[in-house]
Amino acid sequence: MRELPPLNALRAFEALGRRGSLSAAADELNVTHGAISKQVKQLEGRLSTRLIARSGRGVELTPEGRRLMERLTRAFGQLDAAMQSLDAGAHEGTITISCMPALASNWLIPKLEQFSTLYPKIDIVVMASSSADANAIDAIRADLHLLYGRPDWPGKEIRLLTQLTLFPVCSPGVANSLPGLNSVQDLFNYPLIDNPEGTQWRDYFLSYGLDDSAARRPYRFQDFTLCLAAARAGLGIAMGDNVNAEPDLTSGRLVRPFRETIRRQSQAYYLVSRPGSQNASLTAFSNWLVAEMQKTATLP
Repeated sequence: MRELPPLNALRAFEALGRRGSLSAAADELNVTHGAISKQVKQLEGRLSTRLIARSGRGVELTPEGRRLMERLTRAFGQLDAAMQSLDAGAHEGTITISCMPALASNWLIPKLEQFSTLYPKIDIVVMASSSADANAIDAIRADLHLLYGRPDWPGKEIRLLTQLTLFPVCSPGVANSLPGLNSVQDLFNYPLIDNPEGTQWRDYFLSYGLDDSAARRPYRFQDFTLCLAAARAGLGIAMGDNVNAEPDLTSGRLVRPFRETIRRQSQAYYLVSRPGSQNASLTAFSNWLVAEMQKTATLP
């Protein structure tokens, strides 16, 4: 069994990868930039693997670094939650969360009972908001915001939750009844469920060098949750992702007809809050949320 690297080096790398810059990681861990850089270099030497590649003033993870960072974030979140649960009685009050509707209904709500079991004295209020605009989120009275987009929220504390992996999903009945559904090109022969703008499938086909103009889109829904509901009802094939479609895939209500995926690089899910707003209860929820999201993000 391989000997584990020093915990400080793992902490430094995880913070650097998650925050995206030496300064942000140093501020979080209350150390110098040089200390973060030294720890990460030592970790790379210990593992004989390149984990980061500098990108302008920030850093970019290598594929190996991305895989390690995601698993470390999940592990540290679980450790924090475990330690805090020993003193669950000290965590109480109400947390108000603003969340994208699809994420709230498909992913967050089914998992809230787990959090309440750990922290029974913390009450949760969930508010639905579709806007990731900086001015819009300032107008919402919430302790935490679960947002999808680019991290353009000046003056806010921002934690990366996960990028999205996108792939086709359909009901088991559809998968069994439609012959020849084996590749991306085959999708042109079957009804596709999309949004009114047609962008979900357009991005997917473009990533494989295909023109989507011949695709059949008999059903279009504004909300992503409705697209998944239509797929469960057998209306056609929808675009799923590793977060919102996770409960349906786990239960078998939806299946993936084949494995081809695309990964959204420019947009991701983030946890956003006001600087200095974290108390014990908010920290407990934030760490639990990050750990649960990382479990989802690493699903096959």
